[in-house]
Amino acid sequence: VCTTANFPPLTFKENAGDDTPIGIDIDVAEALADKFGATTSYTTTEFAGLLPSLGAGRCGLIISGIYINDERRASYDGIRYMRSATVIVTRADDESIAGPDDLSGKMLALEAGSYYQEERVDPLNERLAEAGEPEVEVTFYPAQQGAYQQLLIGRVDATLTEEAEGAYRVAGAPDRFRIAYTWDSEFTYGIYMQPSDADAEAVRGALKELASEGFFDDLAGKYGVDPAVFDVDYDS
Repeated sequence: VCTTANFPPLTFKENAGDDTPIGIDIDVAEALADKFGATTSYTTTEFAGLLPSLGAGRCGLIISGIYINDERRASYDGIRYMRSATVIVTRADDESIAGPDDLSGKMLALEAGSYYQEERVDPLNERLAEAGEPEVEVTFYPAQQGAYQQLLIGRVDATLTEEAEGAYRVAGAPDRFRIAYTWDSEFTYGIYMQPSDADAEAVRGALKELASEGFFDDLAGKYGVDPAVFDVDYDS
């Protein structure tokens, strides 16, 4: 299993020296393995290295807070398992940003390999340019943790992340971070594998079984997320 192990509460290491990551994604991977009578091992990589690692055969699947989109599905099978939304996170003491337009002329930190640039920043900058307003400047970091570090020391004004990850960070440090804005979103996370109709159908079937057994309700309670985030169409 390829994962970043640096995106709580989906995939992370509780202590830096831990061998095995924990989190929502890891629990899903382990539950799937149980369904198939398989054992798991984990390969950790930066987010931008996930799909190349899968393509190179260094793992059999990816589960690591990675969106379903057409571009990725052109090369790999992607199976939905969790809904998400994008949020703007700022320093807790910064009230100047309440929505996307407030990012005009500001510096934004993004995780390399994520789709925030294409899905959020580029459309925003097009709108700002048409209005004659300064565009958002973007700088990239290998991991989301690096974006938070730059935010705390004041080198950037905000970062974009996933709703569950942002809420986890804010809950752990409410005096340091706040969620300034949440986009309405139909984004879903996907489990990615090499193309195989049989394998994809087996994973979909296992996810449906887990849902019927109450696994995802228990998972939501364990990690303090809304159970509705697991209400997805596995066949879409």
